Amino acid sequence: MESALTKACKIKINNFEGPFDLLFHLIEKNQFNIYDIPINTITDQYMDYLFAMQEMDLEIASEFLVMASTLLHIKSKMLLPSRKEEQEQEEDPREELVLRLLEYRKYKDFSNVLREREKEWSKVCWKLPEVITLAQKDEIVEMIPDELKRVYTELLERNRKKMNPNVNGINRIIQHEKVSMRSKMREIIRELIKKGRFRFSELFSFKKRSLADVVTGFLAILELAKLRRIRLEQRRIFGEIYVSKTETAPELGSPDARELDSMA
Repeated sequence: MESALTKACKIKINNFEGPFDLLFHLIEKNQFNIYDIPINTITDQYMDYLFAMQEMDLEIASEFLVMASTLLHIKSKMLLPSRKEEQEQEEDPREELVLRLLEYRKYKDFSNVLREREKEWSKVCWKLPEVITLAQKDEIVEMIPDELKRVYTELLERNRKKMNPNVNGINRIIQHEKVSMRSKMREIIRELIKKGRFRFSELFSFKKRSLADVVTGFLAILELAKLRRIRLEQRRIFGEIYVSKTETAPELGSPDARELDSMA
C-alpha cells in the first residue's frame, strides 16, 4: 500500500522543472521565510521526495542529487557544535542557498510574465499585408469643342461669383490723419498775438483734439522755443506748460514772424 507522500509525488513530481522549483514548492507549502529557512525540515522533506521518486522507479536527474548533497552539507554544518568566537565570525551556511533561491525566483516570476503574454497573444490572428497591384491603362479623352467651351464658361462664372462687386469702389482702406507742424506753429503764434500767454492744455486738449494733433502741437512749441520765438515755463515735473513770447523776439505779427513758414 502506497503512502500519502508517494501518492502526492505521483501527481506533482513531473511538474518540477529542477531542484530549485522543488525547494520553492516546499517553502511555499510550509509558508517558510525564505531569509530564515528551517534547514532541517526542508532537507527532510526534500529527501522524502527523492525517496518517493526511487520507489516509483523514476530516473532522478543529477541536479536533484547535487541539491540534496548541498542541503545535507548545510544541515550538518548547522548541527555541528562550534565555539562562540567562531560562531560570531562564521557566516550563515544558508546564505549562499538563499541568494541562489532569490535569483531563481526573479527569473521564475519573469517567466510567468512571458507565459501570460504568450497565452494572451496566442489568441491574436494576423496576416502579412498583401501587395495590391493596380492595372494602369491609358484613357483617351475625346475633346469636343462645344463641351470645352461650356466648361470654360462655367469656370469664368464661378470665378466671377467669388469676386467682391465693390472692389473697384474701394480707394483706401485706412485713412491716415495728416497734421502739419507748420500749421500748428501758425496756430500757436495767432494764439500768442491774441492773449500774449496761454496754457498748452487750453489750446491742445485731448478732449477736443486727436492724439496726433496734440503731439504735433507739442513738437511745434519745442521748435518755436528752439528758434527763440517763444518762452516755455513748467513749474513742476509733469505740470502745466505755459507758453509766452520771449522779450528779445520780434513782434509776432511783424514781417519777421513770417519767416516761420520757411523754418517750419
